[in-house]
Amino acid sequence: MPPIWSRLRFRSLRTRLAVLYAALFGVALIGIAGVTQVIVQDAARTSVMAELSASGTVYDRLWALRERSLASAADVLAHDFGFRSAIASGDRSTIDSALVSLRNRAGVPLAMVVDEDGAVIGVHGPLAAAVGQLPFVLADGRRDAVISVDGAVYRIILSPILAPTEIGWVAFAIRLDGGEMRSLERLSAIPLTATILQRTATDHWAAADGSIPANPQLDRLVRESMGRRTLTTLDLPGGAAFALVKPLHGPGGEASAALLIRYPHGSALAQYRPLQIGIGLAGLMGLILVLLASGRLASSIARPIAVLDRAAKALEAGEYTEVPVEGADEIGRLADSFNRMSAEIVEREHRITHLAFHDSLTGLPNRVSFRQALEQAIARAARTGGEVAVLCLDLDGFKGVNDTLGHPVGDALLRRIGALLVEMAPDGMVSRLGGDEYAIVLANGFLADRPRVLAQQIVDALQEPLQAAGHVIASGTSIGIAIGPVDGDDPDLLLKNADLALYRAKQDGRGTFRFFEPALDEAARKRRQLELDLRKALKNNEFQLNFQPVVALKDDAISGFEALLRWNHPNRGRVPPTEFIPVAEETGLIVAIGEWVLHQACRAAVEWPDHVRIAINVSPLQFRNTGFQTIVLQALAQSGLAPGRLEIEITESVFLDGEGPVVAMLHRLRDMGVRVALDDFGTGYSSLSYLRKFPFDKIKIDRSFVTAVAYDDSAAAIVRAIVQLAEALHMETTAEGVESDDQLARLRGQGCSSIQGYLFSRPLAEDRIEALFDRCAEQTAVSRAA
Repeated sequence: MPPIWSRLRFRSLRTRLAVLYAALFGVALIGIAGVTQVIVQDAARTSVMAELSASGTVYDRLWALRERSLASAADVLAHDFGFRSAIASGDRSTIDSALVSLRNRAGVPLAMVVDEDGAVIGVHGPLAAAVGQLPFVLADGRRDAVISVDGAVYRIILSPILAPTEIGWVAFAIRLDGGEMRSLERLSAIPLTATILQRTATDHWAAADGSIPANPQLDRLVRESMGRRTLTTLDLPGGAAFALVKPLHGPGGEASAALLIRYPHGSALAQYRPLQIGIGLAGLMGLILVLLASGRLASSIARPIAVLDRAAKALEAGEYTEVPVEGADEIGRLADSFNRMSAEIVEREHRITHLAFHDSLTGLPNRVSFRQALEQAIARAARTGGEVAVLCLDLDGFKGVNDTLGHPVGDALLRRIGALLVEMAPDGMVSRLGGDEYAIVLANGFLADRPRVLAQQIVDALQEPLQAAGHVIASGTSIGIAIGPVDGDDPDLLLKNADLALYRAKQDGRGTFRFFEPALDEAARKRRQLELDLRKALKNNEFQLNFQPVVALKDDAISGFEALLRWNHPNRGRVPPTEFIPVAEETGLIVAIGEWVLHQACRAAVEWPDHVRIAINVSPLQFRNTGFQTIVLQALAQSGLAPGRLEIEITESVFLDGEGPVVAMLHRLRDMGVRVALDDFGTGYSSLSYLRKFPFDKIKIDRSFVTAVAYDDSAAAIVRAIVQLAEALHMETTAEGVESDDQLARLRGQGCSSIQGYLFSRPLAEDRIEALFDRCAEQTAVSRAA
């Protein structure tokens, strides 16, 4: 067949030229179409890169949010008084129970406790060994790290347990496995694939699950990502993909693992296929209408793609941008999708930022936001010569609300109180620092009396019952106030001093407020030193027991002794029990000290005559310890003392946290044969109720009645009533603090069973007990001879 130009030879030149021009315009249009295709692909690649970078940022913030959420859950447990007591006493069952509750609440399968020696409770094996070393090697200021154990990668989050100094750490271990990665992938707006990388034995990087083998490209990407975030293209077994690597830092700051986020090229460019087909069809149609189609193509495709390209670059730089949507074609839909994605990213970042600076329960500013605001207020006051006031509030009895009505009601009460504080302090910033603790910052030229007036208004308002979750709840608060710059010129010092004032308010009876005084800081330092000395005292055998005799009035013979704890400090000398016992109870050290007292007293008593008993005071914290019965059994077994010769003395305060468990423990002690006495009888509010619910062996009449029994008829009447009540209930009575013959005569006349006090003997060291028995025996022999 002749070529086409031969067949066109008889046509006019105009026709040939028209064909030629049409061919030239067609070639030009095809070239333009090709260039446009390249622009589309480049714009698509830029958009995907922007999405990948934004997703990496979202992942970072979600990790940080989860870390803070877990740290907050651990902090709640770490500040729980019972849990700290369990840590201090080594109560393994209570710790395990608390960890189970923490795992369920936090939704994390691995939660554990690390003590001061690095021992781990909650998990075993290589993971326990690695976590046990983490608190001691973690860089200052860090609470989390990523570690590799037996081929598995874990993110560890630590929270200190303060009592008030560090006595251990609560730790979460989140295994960064396939399930964790899928959870992260579901959070992305695009179908990403997340993989954990770790170093191989040959110091190369590969996927922890084996899906990506080691290769130089991967090593180079991880190495470049150590200093800055790098987006690149990787050739992987599953095909080419856009990729980003985020190093996951270990305890010392080195990258022990890395997070690889990738998006396959095919998936990334799939949404642009219709656009490319449309451009090709437009090119074919342009052969007919070359000039019109090329102009339309330039205006309808090239310009929107350029706009999208600029917008994608702006979004990649972290700037919110929006492109105009023109028409409903592929470019219009692409622009609309880009705008929705950009808005979602911005909204997500705003939500994450809000959660980072606000309390999720009440919506109030959190501790981070509070500290920033306080820092700004202090700086402003320094420039203007003004003052800054910090009010620290702590709810009284909030734990009881959670224990009796449940945490949902407690949460509702916290929200109600937060709203009430905002309403009462419109001129201040109200924050929730955590738990049941709030803080208010007053700045900007407040009146000198404003902190006192506001504190009194808050105390008065919270003394009234509040409605929360359908319950009427009796609450209350204690408040500590510090004024800067007098009480502190930096946020941490000012908040610490407000906390000291709050502590004083609680010591002074709760439901009140106190201003900070320099003496409080000195007292706090002395108390911290006393706590440190107490911890050393038990290890260094600085404690000793004295024994005060109890005399039976029926025959004026010694029927028992009460063990009294004494502390001989190596520098301060004799420290009064009234000074160190409260500190021991607050810190939980009383559990270990009480166990030592129980063993020492039983060991001493076994050497005395068989009819002589030993009485030991037990604090409420000891008594509520679930292992207390076992401790008593061990003391009796190791000493060989008969159970009937041991008398446990308790006060009514052991019943404050619930009568059921206490009465059950009392019955278990009675079943063992151990005697139980109610100490300081008559000073509480429900003594008769307790006597009805449990048959005590003895009632000890408080010295406040005994002191006045010889000259005050009302005191004598109270003692007589107590003795008669005890006789009716078949209980013995012991009068404490007997110091005169007149008191003795009055008590003997009223039928008291026994006495204890300086009239007969002061507390004696153990090595003087035998001499006391000898002296009593001599006096008895002389009396009989006479």
